[in-house]
Amino acid sequence: MLQQQSTPERTELIRLHAATCLSMTQFINGHHCPKLAHFIVRQLSLLVVHPELEHVSSSREMYQQLLEHWQKVTAYLLEQQGARELPSKYH
Repeated sequence: MLQQQSTPERTELIRLHAATCLSMTQFINGHHCPKLAHFIVRQLSLLVVHPELEHVSSSREMYQQLLEHWQKVTAYLLEQQGARELPSKYH
């Protein structure tokens, strides 16, 4: 069995992946917060451009699709938050 060498870049990739999965799990379990969604977008953005994935197009494509999904989720949450914060106008 071929074992891959542990490098600082690989360790960072594993940490980013784990943190992103944990954040998505928190969100799915009911913490529907725009700030958390934005954090997930930021983490996925880092994963998409991570040097360890330079030659792993399937992983990069998966992270790209997740990034696009979470960008939409974040935009929706911010839109909903903005709609709630608009002051009522009485005429």
